[in-house]
Amino acid sequence: MTVVPITHSAPADPADAIEIPAPLKAYLGLDDMPSWVVVSETNDFLWPGPDLRPISGSNPSRFHYGMLPPRFYAYLRDRLLQAHARRRLGRVQRTE
Repeated sequence: MTVVPITHSAPADPADAIEIPAPLKAYLGLDDMPSWVVVSETNDFLWPGPDLRPISGSNPSRFHYGMLPPRFYAYLRDRLLQAHARRRLGRVQRTE
């Protein structure tokens, strides 16, 4: 499985990440702290793997937060493709 990381740390280079709008974070059930989707890195891991944990408090247990709205997804996809074209897209293997 390949995913893009989400972080609370602001990127040193704004081209490396997209800030997640507060309404989208609320819609997905994420916390209210600022967060960014990193578009300069992908994480690869086995699915399911040792890092997969259910969302705290979900009943029945869930492992996903939901779908991204189509416009945000398209923007994210385009930014990832741009990073790849510029050879600025790193790949990190997460499962040992």
